[in-house]
Amino acid sequence: MSRATRLPVWVITAATAMAVATLAPSVLAQDFSYLPPGDLVEDSGEGLVDDTVYAPGMRFPIENAPAYANTQVYYPGGMYGPGGGQCDAFNYSYPWRDNYCEIRSWDMPLCPAGTGHQGQDIRPATCDNSTHPAVATTDGTITNIGSYSVYLTAADGTRYDYLHMSDVQVTTGQEVVRGQQLGMVSNEFGGTPTTIHLHFNIRQNVDGLGSVYVPPYMSLVMSYGALIDTPPTGVLDEVGCDVIEGWAFDSDEPETPIDVILGFAAQGVSDEHVVTADRYRADLCDALGHCDHGLSVLSPLSLFDDTDYEVGAAVDYDALGMEIELTGSPMTLQCPPIELSGVRRPVPMATFEQWSFSAFWDEAPAPTGDVEALPVTEDWPSEAEVVMAEGDAEAWWLIDDGETRSIAGPEVARAWRLDLAAAETRSQSEIDALPAGPPLRARPVLVRDSDDDLYVLDDIVLTGSSSSGVGGSSAAIPGGNAGCGCQAPAGGAPEPRAVWLLALIGAQVRRRRCCARG
Repeated sequence: MSRATRLPVWVITAATAMAVATLAPSVLAQDFSYLPPGDLVEDSGEGLVDDTVYAPGMRFPIENAPAYANTQVYYPGGMYGPGGGQCDAFNYSYPWRDNYCEIRSWDMPLCPAGTGHQGQDIRPATCDNSTHPAVATTDGTITNIGSYSVYLTAADGTRYDYLHMSDVQVTTGQEVVRGQQLGMVSNEFGGTPTTIHLHFNIRQNVDGLGSVYVPPYMSLVMSYGALIDTPPTGVLDEVGCDVIEGWAFDSDEPETPIDVILGFAAQGVSDEHVVTADRYRADLCDALGHCDHGLSVLSPLSLFDDTDYEVGAAVDYDALGMEIELTGSPMTLQCPPIELSGVRRPVPMATFEQWSFSAFWDEAPAPTGDVEALPVTEDWPSEAEVVMAEGDAEAWWLIDDGETRSIAGPEVARAWRLDLAAAETRSQSEIDALPAGPPLRARPVLVRDSDDDLYVLDDIVLTGSSSSGVGGSSAAIPGGNAGCGCQAPAGGAPEPRAVWLLALIGAQVRRRRCCARG
């Protein structure tokens, strides 16, 4: 079986990124670019289009950047290249170019022609002979030294070949460690000089073919990216019906939270949403030296339909124009439909936009018959009015049609997209003078009826009361308020607005009207 890791060209794993991200950047990452794998110089052979990272986690084989992967034969100074010498500036510029499978006579079963160049040519930073060290890509053993070649074999059997080095610093049988100098990039070619470059091969066992030379290009791209710009990394910890959690971090900008791309896929359909990993996590303080890089979002209600969704999480790796998939990704999300309870309050489109509601995150699929069985009350407030008491920075209320509805804390406010920092400060006596309604639910839950009208599910609002559920238990609803801990207004009788609501709701309320009794 091949030891390669098969990945799309635009995604690498966080494990790979962390393994190769051990070097300080030495050049500006934004300068680097590369052509796709298999894109050979015209008339130099047929390349192999293969995005596989055959050596995930390897170290780049030249000690320092910049370096330039391209062709020695078909670039300036080469046998079939245009005019100029090997030190032509064109040879020492981006973009990189693949030359695996370039025309040669070597048997190469993976190449379209069956023959070709066995690896990739890499020029060092400058056209200076025996100046730039070549280093071990991984821990391993030196298994062969030829007249112009050194073979390094890793514990998993992968062999890394270094050709054209001078000043070889290792011996056959020697154990070496990742990053250890092996020799100097040169033009050694068994007595016949070539251009100054490192020819680099990767040899692995491939199913049905045995031990063969595999394309090194994308492994070089990945390891070079880590050399010039430490990749961001992170973990997808949990995907459940309550929350999706993890963390993401870019050590090049440790104070700046980074975005995470969440992908949701099922039955050939996929959707992507970008969220910011900016939540405080105590466990990250020591691990990263910075705390505010946690990812935590409520699971999207639109996917609560008993379907298995694959949830992937990735971060942008700007140096290579790719995305890095977080460790632990993907995971599976499978959530049953929510149980409806309470009342439904109409949400006009202007209100939907004002509150920044989301059809993906907040709208739950539900049978329209079940939706229409719930009583309809007044419209949801057209805009959010949030207040806090003077001298109390830990208590907030939403003003809902003249009533106060307590907001349990920042997590609830975040779910409703409420800006607690913008809350209006009032005296406690002003707040106490307003009738108290039920607490705001833990998160918005939106549903549609058969006319495609949109509603927010809510608890019944009884003037002068605290919370009361209606129409079945709300414990099964994300954001529901379970139980009934309310009290009747003074005198034991509901006030006029409550009478109107009770008349509207009728028999459904009688089953749970613990709060309306004197």
